[in-house]
Amino acid sequence: MKTASKADKKQLFKRYLAFLKPYRMTLLGILALGILQFATPMTTPWMTKILIDEVLPGKESYWTLGKVTTVLGAVYLFGIWINFARGSITFRLGNRMVYDIRQQLYRHMQQLSQRFYDNRQVGSIVTRIINDVNGAQNLVNGGMIGLFFDMFLVLFAGFMLFKLHWQLAVLSLWMLPLYYLVFTNMNVRIRLTWRTVHRQMERIQGVLVERIGGMKVVQSFNQEDQEMKRFEKQAKHHIGFANRANLLSNSLGRISQTFTQAGTLLIWFAGGLLVLKGHLKIGELVAFQAYLGQLYGPIQRFAEANVTIQNSLSNIERIFEVFDIEPEVTIKENAVRIAACHGSIVFDKVTFTYVSERPDRPGGRGKGQGKDAASRDESSVDPDLVELIKPDKKFYLIPPKTRPEPLPTVQEHRLALRSISFKAKPGDVIALVGPSGAGKSTLVNFIPRFYDPDEGSVKLDGVDLRDYDLYDLRRQIAVVLQDNVLFSGTVFENIAYGDPDATEEKVIEAARAANAHEFIMDMEQGYDTIVGERGVRLSGGQKQRIAIARALLKQPRILILDEATSALDAESEELVTEALERLMEDRTTFIIAHRLATVVRADLILVMDRGEIIERGSHAELLAAGGLYKDLYVKQLKAMNPEEMMRQSMGW
Repeated sequence: MKTASKADKKQLFKRYLAFLKPYRMTLLGILALGILQFATPMTTPWMTKILIDEVLPGKESYWTLGKVTTVLGAVYLFGIWINFARGSITFRLGNRMVYDIRQQLYRHMQQLSQRFYDNRQVGSIVTRIINDVNGAQNLVNGGMIGLFFDMFLVLFAGFMLFKLHWQLAVLSLWMLPLYYLVFTNMNVRIRLTWRTVHRQMERIQGVLVERIGGMKVVQSFNQEDQEMKRFEKQAKHHIGFANRANLLSNSLGRISQTFTQAGTLLIWFAGGLLVLKGHLKIGELVAFQAYLGQLYGPIQRFAEANVTIQNSLSNIERIFEVFDIEPEVTIKENAVRIAACHGSIVFDKVTFTYVSERPDRPGGRGKGQGKDAASRDESSVDPDLVELIKPDKKFYLIPPKTRPEPLPTVQEHRLALRSISFKAKPGDVIALVGPSGAGKSTLVNFIPRFYDPDEGSVKLDGVDLRDYDLYDLRRQIAVVLQDNVLFSGTVFENIAYGDPDATEEKVIEAARAANAHEFIMDMEQGYDTIVGERGVRLSGGQKQRIAIARALLKQPRILILDEATSALDAESEELVTEALERLMEDRTTFIIAHRLATVVRADLILVMDRGEIIERGSHAELLAAGGLYKDLYVKQLKAMNPEEMMRQSMGW
């Protein structure tokens, strides 16, 4: 646990309250209703005093039994209506805030570079958007506004206590110093335990999303029991932390209840003695006890609401952890706008290093990571589990200001590209070949600016990509991958994703060009067929052709094909290849392919190995050079002709 300055804690609330700024008038309305709601606690004890000391003894007074009950009835009805109205408006405000926070968080995540997603599980990211934002809502609905009113109620009740009998009022405050010390020391433990609960849940959801998405692999390797044991272990760990948080919160509530009830008994005893001695009227004692309940009540409620508050603050901290991550790929203020480009691409001495993060492990702890920090925030045994975050001290006289301490991680650096330089003229087909891990996919990721180079530059039509408006740049580019992502919707919606404003005729035209129209029309629902998550209801060749139709509809000037045909059968590959040839017409195209037969007609072939271009030229030039390209080509020819390979190996 890090001890932060008072300004840090204020900054957290300040940033959170910024989401409330657009709803200032709604907040003022809630506050006005809350002030009106004070009519019940202010009026009831005083009217009870009048009833006991004046009306029931039969003393001459303005007040009668009918008047008192009428006033109390009106106050009760008014309080019910005010409470309903305030509760409804507060709930609507909380929901609206959830919408705003979730929207801004998702927008911020969309602006983060690919490095952010490379280092995180999908499930852990979803946790921030769904669970943490829901938890943050509870700070409004379940805590902050109620505590604001309770503060005023405490001040009013205290004033009335001193007005009725100042000696008893002083006596009634005996428990506040004890409550302060208990709350200070237990609250920090509650906060840190809830932080641990959320971190463990993030681990659970990260693993769940991965395993559910890869259920075919789990089932094919008969790993159901192992995955179940893993889930049970994580869930058991999470429940243990949640139970601890609840135990601490419940203990604080019961200690608070003990203090308040002991205070109430003490006042009954001391006040009773004063009544017996004639120094205090019975009605005054009853009214004093009622106002004392209004003083102790918020203290008791605060202990109960503390679970929600500390839980919500942990959620808010995790939300702002994401907001504090700055996008690595940014748009300049005076970015160059571009409606259409020619398609000339120049790489000039581009160097890039992947920086990945992994949780710190025993034997792999990075420099500067102390043992104590690792034991608090990261399991020293199991990467699926987190350790309980504990406070620095056993006892506090002053409430500590806590802020999240990042989980200990180790950064791993891998040089992916080294001084890459080449030129592609408009309409050129550039093929990238080489062994796995050579840097081919990394290279093409610079064209749509998924990453920016550490050194050197990439230029489009003579302008550095970093000078362009990012959205305009990406409008010029389409990507077709080996495993294209289709979204859970209709065939039409997935093709129209390339141009949401496209007419039905344009979508069908793109499907025809991609050799997809025929199989789409063979489906029972045609273009309205639901493809399922990631296109699970379609074959590999069908998914590829829909992805090609999506790219065609976009009408890009630059095309990136990353192993677009490598996983297809012969028939599907023929249809996809024909569609790709249409897509490549008059476009600058980058092809990544392990099957060298698909790149023989490229204008320029770049042979890569270990992040460098080691050969370049046409197919004929590279074969004549006799280097790595020729070796790869010959090996693939042998693989396609096993009888010839057998004869050579046997020396026939």
